[in-house]
Amino acid sequence: MRKYRPLGNYLVKQHEVTVSLTFQQIEQILGFALPPSAYTHRAWWANSLSHPQAGSWLNVGWKVSKVNIEKKTVLLIRPLILSIYKVIDNGETLSLIATMDTENLALILSGPNASATTAYSWKQIIQILIDVNPHMFGNLTRQPDHSIFPEMLAKLGYTVVNWETNESWKA
Repeated sequence: MRKYRPLGNYLVKQHEVTVSLTFQQIEQILGFALPPSAYTHRAWWANSLSHPQAGSWLNVGWKVSKVNIEKKTVLLIRPLILSIYKVIDNGETLSLIATMDTENLALILSGPNASATTAYSWKQIIQILIDVNPHMFGNLTRQPDHSIFPEMLAKLGYTVVNWETNESWKA
């Protein structure tokens, strides 16, 4: 549901691996009051795309880790897979953090004067790989060299044809 999108936009801009928010802070981010069920039922905070509010954090690579109904707080986490820090010439630190889940890969680049966050779906990543490095998948995208790639591409919605049998790959 689009009305919860501001929470996802807020989370994408965060540079930490965890964010703790009060229900009141979430309401300020959203611009409206949370429903009464958010204050009384832990299930409202479930990491399930069947809940429209959960899509706001799940679709940008975050998950609810803990909810304290009594204290009205929620802890969101972004699974960390890679963290690189480099000291640059003037002694300041440049960092790259990459996180992922089953849907997205997020990259956070932070330096002394600025930072940026971007998230890519797996389909976008595959398309970038195809565009930049097409030989990775064979001479033509329809002729992959490796059996893992056709299965992965088919699951991402690409039409992949087995060049030996001329049949579509079944995912």
